[in-house]
Amino acid sequence: MSETTENNPIPNQGNENKPKGAIWIIVAIAALIGIAVMGVMYSGQKSAKEECQVANAQLEQEMKAMNDALSGYIDITTSDLKQDFQTMLDTYDEMVEFDASLKDSIDIQKARIESLMEDLKTNKRRSYREINKLKTENQTLRKIMKGYLVQIDSLNTLTGTLSNRLVETESRLSTTEQERDLYAQTAAQNEQLVKEGSKLSAYNFKTYAYRYTINGSPDETNRAKRADGVKSEFTLGENKIAMAGNKMVYMQVIDPNGKVIYAKANNTFDANGTTLIYTDKREINYQQKEIDMAVVHNLQGRELEKGNYTVKIFADGAVIGTDSFTLK
Repeated sequence: MSETTENNPIPNQGNENKPKGAIWIIVAIAALIGIAVMGVMYSGQKSAKEECQVANAQLEQEMKAMNDALSGYIDITTSDLKQDFQTMLDTYDEMVEFDASLKDSIDIQKARIESLMEDLKTNKRRSYREINKLKTENQTLRKIMKGYLVQIDSLNTLTGTLSNRLVETESRLSTTEQERDLYAQTAAQNEQLVKEGSKLSAYNFKTYAYRYTINGSPDETNRAKRADGVKSEFTLGENKIAMAGNKMVYMQVIDPNGKVIYAKANNTFDANGTTLIYTDKREINYQQKEIDMAVVHNLQGRELEKGNYTVKIFADGAVIGTDSFTLK
């Protein structure tokens, strides 16, 4: 018996080393798979970021071209408005000569016109919306002046000269109506382009459930029963067209049953005219540059179900990015 034991020590030692070698091989394979997965994820996030940057650059070029086209319409309309306002001032001066009793009320309208003319003179850069507002103001003032003309004509104190001048002005303004319509169409397209181009984009997502450890710090978990909250980390992309300043970013977490998780029923926001409920929100100061941020929701004791969860991020009333995670 002792001879058998002494003659077979090496085979026994070899059997003990085999499981250890197999374990190291499995660990190495798992590590390689993990590295490959991380490489694919990084490549995807980098590609999404580059696509956003290319899209923003194209929109900026298109916007510049639209603004160049729109500048002609603004210049023409500004010139016409200046001339028409001056004509109204001259007409009011002649009205007062015929009927001095209207001087006080006419002076109020003249002051209003002079204020608009001063604004046209001092403010060189104005938008399509501002020009349309001035056109509406011009039409209102012309209606008021027509009322004075009717009042004076009813007293037979004013010849048809002033009325003819008003008709001539209207005729002159109408001759460029087709050109204005073309510019107006261009302006509408430009406005839509600005709206699309100013939309923010979110990428580099990492969304997960977390639980609090014994020392109170959050730790990622994939177990539904252990979850104390949900956190979504992401990057807001650079956008030179978007308006800078404080922005509210909303997060929707949708459970496996298609329902939004929320803490209060009045947690709602407007998304392009539609009222939606949100899970949580965070206000940030956006300065048209990339910014890393996160939105966190504390479940406050509520339990989550097992299954797949969808996460949507909103800003300025639109979806700017989506993500998902799974709980067991």
